[in-house]
Amino acid sequence: MNTIHKNKRGFTLIEVMVSVSIFTVVMLIATGAVFSIVEANKKTHSLKSVMTNLNFALESMARDMRVGFDYRCDGVGDCISGGSTLIYKANRDVDGDGSYNSGDANDQIEYNLSGGRLMKRVYSNGSSAVPITAEEIHILDMKFYLVGSAAADGKQPKVLITIKGYAGSDQTRSDFNIQTTVSQRSIDS
Repeated sequence: MNTIHKNKRGFTLIEVMVSVSIFTVVMLIATGAVFSIVEANKKTHSLKSVMTNLNFALESMARDMRVGFDYRCDGVGDCISGGSTLIYKANRDVDGDGSYNSGDANDQIEYNLSGGRLMKRVYSNGSSAVPITAEEIHILDMKFYLVGSAAADGKQPKVLITIKGYAGSDQTRSDFNIQTTVSQRSIDS
């Protein structure tokens, strides 16, 4: 008897095409997942940067404001409906002349919002305001709510600061709403 032995090792063309197709689908799904993870990482990094920068700016403001006195919101005293500018006298020499005088107009500090940035101005020899937040942070609204600014009102001066804005752009945009309250350290007389 003559029998022909066929060698059945290897894959047919159809088997190779099916396995390559399955591999391609799996790789496309995996690549999409990797891109999603990278995008989420960018957004998380953006939010962390914002929170760090805003935390530093707010803590710096609060530290300065806490030791100040004679607070004025939008050029007047209390502003329970919210003001855009806060000016107060610093309880230290901020103009660098080597002396502190509570009546010195140069020993004042002002905070306001300008061009989407939180600005700080120290009244010393005609100085201008400087931004204290990073360029990546866009502040849409900032309000100061001041109560107890009058010396004889029996209330300790207190300022509530609210800030709304965003960081990043388009796909990595992270919105934020932050508020903090600062009260004057020294007893109001």
